[in-house]
Amino acid sequence: KIMVDFLTSSLVKKGVNVELFNLTVTDIGKLAMALVDAGTIVLGTPTVLSGPHPNVVYGAYLANALHPKAKFLSIIGSYGWGGKSVEILAGMIPNLKVEVLDPVLIKGTPTDTDFEALENLAQTIATKHQELGFE
Repeated sequence: KIMVDFLTSSLVKKGVNVELFNLTVTDIGKLAMALVDAGTIVLGTPTVLSGPHPNVVYGAYLANALHPKAKFLSIIGSYGWGGKSVEILAGMIPNLKVEVLDPVLIKGTPTDTDFEALENLAQTIATKHQELGFE
């Protein structure tokens, strides 16, 4: 949650419109509508038993099924002792014709270096949106 909140705040400060969904409680219809119009999709997940949280797996499955017009995708998350969240999620979205931006996956609690990586991701997204004329 710390990483998601930081990235969201950074994107908003850079003028990127953000729709944040907590997949444990979100309305799937609202998520589907947002996915269809998204310029970028960022999946945020903790690692659960060496993979992404099951609700994030469902979100990735939904995105893959809907074929949104998104141009970019990234993954952020954390793990304790190991994990394959990025590989698993990347393998679940073959129908998305997106540029995959460098993921930010950290061990434990975010450090200053991790926040810098999130800030860099936000800047990359903002720049790409400006280049394509996204709001």
